[in-house]
Amino acid sequence: MRTLKHFSSFLILLLLLVGCGKNNDDPTPTTSTATFRVDVTQTGDYQKFTRIITIAGGDFKYRDTTDPVPAVLLGDNLNTASFSVEAPNVEELSISTMTGFSPVETGPAAMTLKFSVYKNDTLLEEKVFTYTEATKDKSEELIYMAN
Repeated sequence: MRTLKHFSSFLILLLLLVGCGKNNDDPTPTTSTATFRVDVTQTGDYQKFTRIITIAGGDFKYRDTTDPVPAVLLGDNLNTASFSVEAPNVEELSISTMTGFSPVETGPAAMTLKFSVYKNDTLLEEKVFTYTEATKDKSEELIYMAN
Protein backbone atom coordinates (compact mmCIF):
# COMPACT_ATOMS: atom_id res chain seq x y z
CA MET A 1 0.00 0.00 0.00
CA ARG A 2 2.81 2.34 0.94
CA THR A 3 4.52 1.69 -2.43
CA LEU A 4 1.31 2.52 -4.27
CA LYS A 5 1.07 5.83 -2.39
CA HIS A 6 4.68 6.77 -3.34
CA PHE A 7 4.10 5.68 -6.94
CA SER A 8 0.93 7.84 -7.13
CA SER A 9 2.80 10.85 -5.70
CA PHE A 10 5.57 10.34 -8.25
CA LEU A 11 3.06 10.22 -11.13
CA ILE A 12 1.34 13.43 -9.96
CA LEU A 13 4.71 15.21 -9.73
CA LEU A 14 5.66 13.96 -13.19
CA LEU A 15 2.35 15.16 -14.66
CA LEU A 16 2.83 18.59 -13.07
CA LEU A 17 6.32 18.92 -14.51
CA VAL A 18 5.21 17.85 -17.98
CA GLY A 19 2.19 20.15 -17.84
CA CYS A 20 4.37 23.12 -16.89
CA GLY A 21 6.76 22.59 -19.81
CA LYS A 22 7.63 25.33 -22.27
CA ASN A 23 4.93 26.19 -24.79
CA ASN A 24 6.38 25.97 -28.29
CA ASP A 25 3.78 28.45 -29.56
CA ASP A 26 5.53 31.31 -27.71
CA PRO A 27 7.39 33.60 -30.14
CA THR A 28 11.11 33.87 -29.62
CA PRO A 29 12.04 37.12 -27.91
CA THR A 30 13.42 39.81 -30.17
CA THR A 31 16.36 41.93 -29.22
CA SER A 32 15.66 45.64 -29.05
CA THR A 33 18.09 48.05 -30.72
CA ALA A 34 18.29 51.80 -31.08
CA THR A 35 20.34 54.49 -32.77
CA PHE A 36 22.65 56.12 -30.25
CA ARG A 37 24.49 59.41 -30.60
CA VAL A 38 27.13 60.67 -28.19
CA ASP A 39 28.26 64.31 -28.21
CA VAL A 40 31.54 64.79 -26.36
CA THR A 41 32.65 68.27 -25.22
CA GLN A 42 35.92 69.12 -23.46
CA THR A 43 36.51 72.51 -21.85
CA GLY A 44 39.23 74.12 -19.78
CA ASP A 45 42.84 72.90 -19.80
CA TYR A 46 41.90 69.54 -21.33
CA GLN A 47 45.16 69.28 -23.28
CA LYS A 48 47.07 69.17 -19.97
CA PHE A 49 45.33 65.91 -19.06
CA THR A 50 45.78 62.37 -20.28
CA ARG A 51 42.40 61.10 -21.49
CA ILE A 52 41.32 57.72 -22.77
CA ILE A 53 37.73 57.22 -23.95
CA THR A 54 36.04 54.13 -25.33
CA ILE A 55 32.59 54.19 -26.90
CA ALA A 56 31.42 50.64 -27.56
CA GLY A 57 28.35 48.65 -28.49
CA GLY A 58 27.98 49.36 -32.18
CA ASP A 59 29.57 50.41 -35.44
CA PHE A 60 30.17 54.03 -34.41
CA LYS A 61 31.09 56.64 -36.99
CA TYR A 62 31.88 60.30 -36.60
CA ARG A 63 28.58 62.09 -37.16
CA ASP A 64 27.80 63.14 -40.75
CA THR A 65 30.79 61.14 -42.08
CA THR A 66 31.64 57.56 -42.93
CA ASP A 67 34.80 57.70 -40.79
CA PRO A 68 34.83 54.90 -38.19
CA VAL A 69 35.51 55.75 -34.56
CA PRO A 70 38.59 53.97 -33.18
CA ALA A 71 38.00 51.39 -30.44
CA VAL A 72 40.05 53.58 -28.09
CA LEU A 73 40.18 57.38 -28.33
CA LEU A 74 43.37 58.97 -27.02
CA GLY A 75 46.08 61.42 -27.99
CA ASP A 76 45.38 62.98 -31.40
CA ASN A 77 41.80 61.59 -31.38
CA LEU A 78 40.99 63.95 -28.49
CA ASN A 79 42.67 67.18 -29.66
CA THR A 80 39.38 68.85 -30.61
CA ALA A 81 37.13 70.54 -28.08
CA SER A 82 34.07 68.60 -29.25
CA PHE A 83 32.98 65.79 -31.52
CA SER A 84 29.93 63.64 -32.12
CA VAL A 85 29.62 59.92 -32.90
CA GLU A 86 26.61 57.85 -33.91
CA ALA A 87 25.66 54.20 -34.56
CA PRO A 88 22.44 52.41 -35.51
CA ASN A 89 21.33 49.00 -34.24
CA VAL A 90 22.93 49.27 -30.80
CA GLU A 91 21.65 46.98 -28.04
CA GLU A 92 23.86 48.40 -25.27
CA LEU A 93 25.97 51.57 -25.36
CA SER A 94 29.01 51.59 -23.11
CA ILE A 95 31.16 54.69 -22.51
CA SER A 96 34.32 54.40 -20.42
CA THR A 97 36.85 57.09 -19.57
CA MET A 98 40.18 57.25 -17.79
CA THR A 99 41.44 60.73 -17.00
CA GLY A 100 44.44 62.01 -15.08
CA PHE A 101 46.66 65.06 -14.94
CA SER A 102 49.61 64.67 -17.29
CA PRO A 103 52.92 64.23 -15.43
CA VAL A 104 54.73 66.47 -17.96
CA GLU A 105 52.44 69.45 -17.30
CA THR A 106 52.35 71.96 -14.45
CA GLY A 107 49.30 73.13 -12.50
CA PRO A 108 47.00 74.69 -11.74
CA ALA A 109 44.72 73.08 -14.28
CA ALA A 110 41.06 72.15 -14.53
CA MET A 111 38.91 70.58 -17.23
CA THR A 112 35.41 69.28 -17.78
CA LEU A 113 34.34 66.36 -19.92
CA LYS A 114 30.67 66.39 -20.95
CA PHE A 115 28.76 63.53 -22.56
CA SER A 116 25.36 64.18 -24.12
CA VAL A 117 23.74 60.84 -24.92
CA TYR A 118 20.84 60.56 -27.39
CA LYS A 119 18.73 57.51 -28.17
CA ASN A 120 16.69 57.71 -31.37
CA ASP A 121 17.26 61.50 -31.46
CA THR A 122 15.94 62.00 -27.91
CA LEU A 123 18.30 63.31 -25.24
CA LEU A 124 18.65 60.64 -22.54
CA GLU A 125 21.21 62.25 -20.28
CA GLU A 126 23.99 64.79 -19.97
CA LYS A 127 26.87 63.82 -17.71
CA VAL A 128 29.59 66.30 -16.77
CA PHE A 129 32.82 65.23 -15.07
CA THR A 130 35.28 67.78 -13.66
CA TYR A 131 38.99 67.17 -13.11
CA THR A 132 41.84 69.19 -11.59
CA GLU A 133 45.61 68.82 -11.39
CA ALA A 134 45.05 66.62 -8.31
CA THR A 135 43.14 64.04 -10.39
CA LYS A 136 45.02 60.76 -10.61
CA ASP A 137 43.69 58.13 -13.02
CA LYS A 138 39.98 58.70 -12.42
CA SER A 139 37.66 56.39 -14.33
CA GLU A 140 34.00 56.81 -15.22
CA GLU A 141 31.57 54.40 -16.88
CA LEU A 142 28.19 55.03 -18.45
CA ILE A 143 25.90 52.29 -19.79
CA TYR A 144 22.63 52.70 -21.70
CA MET A 145 20.29 49.98 -22.97
CA ALA A 146 18.21 50.15 -26.14
CA ASN A 147 15.06 48.87 -24.44
